[in-house]
Amino acid sequence: MCLPLFPEGQYADVLHAATSMSARAVLISNDRHFEKIRNAGLIEVWTISEAMVRLL
Repeated sequence: MCLPLFPEGQYADVLHAATSMSARAVLISNDRHFEKIRNAGLIEVWTISEAMVRLL
């Protein structure tokens, strides 16, 4: 389900996204490879700055 949303060869990013999906966790990263999956609404992705504001 995640694989088509990532550039070829970004298997670590796919694994991180799939883990976040299965754990229903927020993925915190500044990696732009997660933009498509965030925009698709499959997982919640926060930038590091956004996480700092939300969690502090």
